[in-house]
Amino acid sequence: MTDGGYRFDGRLRMIATDHEQLAARVAAARPVDFAEFRKTGIDLLLLGRYDEALDHLDRALELADSDRRRISVWINLGDAHRYRGDVVTAETLYRRTVDRARDCAPEVLSFALQHLGKALAEQGRLPEAKALLSEALKLRVAEGDAELIESTRTSLDALDELPATLPPKVVALLGEESTWSDDHEGMSGGVAHVNGTYWVKRGPKAVAEYERLNWLRGRGIRLPDIAVFEDDVLVLTDVGVPSLAALDDPAVSVGAVMGAVLRLLHAIPVAECPFDGGLDVMLAQARRNVLEGLVDTEDFDEDNRRLTPEQILDRLLAERPTDADLVVAHGDFTPSNVLNGGLLIDVGGLGVADRYRDLALVARDLPIDFDDDELHAFYTAYGLTEPDRRRLDYYRLLDELF
Repeated sequence: MTDGGYRFDGRLRMIATDHEQLAARVAAARPVDFAEFRKTGIDLLLLGRYDEALDHLDRALELADSDRRRISVWINLGDAHRYRGDVVTAETLYRRTVDRARDCAPEVLSFALQHLGKALAEQGRLPEAKALLSEALKLRVAEGDAELIESTRTSLDALDELPATLPPKVVALLGEESTWSDDHEGMSGGVAHVNGTYWVKRGPKAVAEYERLNWLRGRGIRLPDIAVFEDDVLVLTDVGVPSLAALDDPAVSVGAVMGAVLRLLHAIPVAECPFDGGLDVMLAQARRNVLEGLVDTEDFDEDNRRLTPEQILDRLLAERPTDADLVVAHGDFTPSNVLNGGLLIDVGGLGVADRYRDLALVARDLPIDFDDDELHAFYTAYGLTEPDRRRLDYYRLLDELF
């Protein structure tokens, strides 16, 4: 099937039919309005330039002046996130399009249903996918558009022939009949516990974690073993110990363990680290999260519950610190990301940043999850006597948007 310079591949994704012509069109583009930013964003998506596609589609979303236009861009954004491997974010966006289309834009509901259906089919969730695509087909038959009807029928017919969703080395390790579970401590989206032995992650965050795990090895930090990595799928070996957040051992000082681990991490020379976790990077991602509606306001700290994500972003921009004490920062340094014995996990956000990016989360979590004594033990082990309250508050506020 071809249309407008693209066709669908075996995974039901759009791919360009003429990369050279499309690249030339993108190079000549000078978008100034909604339609032009959206069109260029879609072209970049077809070229596989996903970060640039997201930038253009975000701008189109800012310029959207109707529910129908917003829904159309959410669908495109969902595609951009899905094609780059972020299925969790993609599903969030697709489900929002379905809900909003049902409420106020029924004329685009079939498109929302079809994109969500294809995304779930790609994950192997075939019963859900079939139900959504069948609903889309029913709507399109009623509307009478022959081309759209054929598109949905093609998607339905392809469900049982979709290629395997996991690369060969991963399948060989886990087995054809592996047992998957997302019922685990932390309940992080996009992370599965497999066969009670492995942790499986995929997408751009998994790639980032793989790169950082390899870089960290040999630098004095205890880390999980990589069982296999292929394409964008990372499989880690379960070390069989709880995190400090789940530890039930009064003989272990959670704060002291965390302080010792973070002191080692922050002692790594910044000049050796190739990863950027600084404010330019973080604020750009925070803006994207706000614009695309990806911020969970129900998870805000109590003193921020009355603020909107937009208000928080405005404050962060207005109150941005002018100084920074740069270290190799973890990026999500919480009790749940340090295992008993001091093993560090979930390092996908690691990069050079102000040390308060890590310290702020510790100062927030330890008194709530444990007590002030553990926070004092942390500061003692880390070697900090007078924390900067201004920067603690700033980086805690920043974390609300992630």
